[in-house]
Amino acid sequence: MNIKPLGRAAAALLLPVLAAPLAAALVVRSGNVFDPRGMDPARVWDETSSFYVVNIFDTLVRLDPRTLTIQPSLAVSWDTSADGRTWTFRLRRGVRFHDGTPLDADAVVFSFWRQMDPANPRRLDDFPLFPEIFSHLQAVRKLDDQRVQFVLSAPYFPFLASLTADCASIVSPAAVRRYGAEFTRHPVGTGPFTLESWQPGKRLVLAANRGYWRGRPPVDQFVETIEPRAELLSKYFQEGTLDILSSYSISQMASFKKLDWVRVTSEPLFSVTYVVLNPARPRLRSRAVRQALAHAWDPRALTLIFQDHVLPAHSLLPPGLAGPAGAATATEFSLARAKAMLRREGAPADAQLEMVLQREEGLIFQVLSLYARNLKQAGVQLKLTRLAPEEYARRVAAGDYDLAFSAWIADYPDPDSMLFPLLSDKLQQQGFATVANAGNRRELLERLRDARRQGDLARRRAAYAAIDRDVIQDGLVLPLFQSKRVILSHRRLGPIPANPMGRLLLFDLKAP
Repeated sequence: MNIKPLGRAAAALLLPVLAAPLAAALVVRSGNVFDPRGMDPARVWDETSSFYVVNIFDTLVRLDPRTLTIQPSLAVSWDTSADGRTWTFRLRRGVRFHDGTPLDADAVVFSFWRQMDPANPRRLDDFPLFPEIFSHLQAVRKLDDQRVQFVLSAPYFPFLASLTADCASIVSPAAVRRYGAEFTRHPVGTGPFTLESWQPGKRLVLAANRGYWRGRPPVDQFVETIEPRAELLSKYFQEGTLDILSSYSISQMASFKKLDWVRVTSEPLFSVTYVVLNPARPRLRSRAVRQALAHAWDPRALTLIFQDHVLPAHSLLPPGLAGPAGAATATEFSLARAKAMLRREGAPADAQLEMVLQREEGLIFQVLSLYARNLKQAGVQLKLTRLAPEEYARRVAAGDYDLAFSAWIADYPDPDSMLFPLLSDKLQQQGFATVANAGNRRELLERLRDARRQGDLARRRAAYAAIDRDVIQDGLVLPLFQSKRVILSHRRLGPIPANPMGRLLLFDLKAP
């Protein structure tokens, strides 16, 4: 969730900080300006919620936090048919949910079918991420208590990687039946931590699952203080009241770096922040007009506002995710070219356009204000409208925007995870800006489906890269930057493993 769309990426800009003298008290104290939206892995997708999901729940397979290779988790082994359509998983014996009920094949089938079947009585909403990630999934069957079989409509080569996404978490059927819609506030999984208490807007506490199948977690308790004033959280961190600070301003980084007990770790995330241009709007129907707007973007604004905490993005596929085929060429910044293209297309002088973004985007607003200044020189008046999250989502869902600020962080380490949301009309209906209004969307979707079926890795990556280039060259999306996860840690804590998925796994925290 993680980013995961806008909310997750936006939270990544409020750079997470880690500092914890774990050996002394085995209690980690954190601060965050955001509450999670919930903890049902099928229903949430923002970065704050994702942190809790990955620490409370397990999936059938997991990612090595350093190498991102697939490892056994709740499944100890698996095999696939020759045609790549049938996958059989053997479950780990002796695992129990936090409520004491056993992990078995019924629980796995339950976790998937409540999201797959529109008529399922436990289907609480549209579960927008699951049908996009698992659109190829036809059936999940119990073979016996310890074996589960997945049947795909066609070979899907990112399948194992997709099983590490939050929405593939295995939930307690008994807890879902007990709590219903309130399961999101009473999550029960098999993971290393349980939810001990949650006072929205005040305090949230996770407790170690001492019977965890991988062994007892090194942290006994994780305590999160919810405080909307980031400057106050920074004060608590410097005073030692907090061990982890999830929200602070970039301007404070210089003072943190001067502290001799702080270790700084920086890692680019598999994320991209971008602007979506709506081709259904009258003044943006012309491909050349959309391209002209891209030529008015000056990536030097990023250094001015974000210093070295983000990287310029020229693609929707972050480096390291797409392989060599994902290399993209930057769009030239040229106000003269932008102005000439607009003139050739007959754009009126001082043409009016509106960009919508969420109200919390403080630094983003500064960056986009510089972009608006460039557009003004090219002959376009860009109005930046900051909205409450609910109003932003409503307007995006209705297509009531010219441009929209958006972002995404990969749910699993594959290029597919960056492109499927961009083409999703269901996510657009949920308030996440996509290219669902593009006239060539169906053709792009078919190309994405073909890429998923491609068994040769190099060819598959090349197919994804071609989709990415065409979307950008068509002026449907303007990539802005790739976020970095900057971690400040107390030197009494060992080095923090870099993790481009942006997941902070409390189970992996270790003293030096």
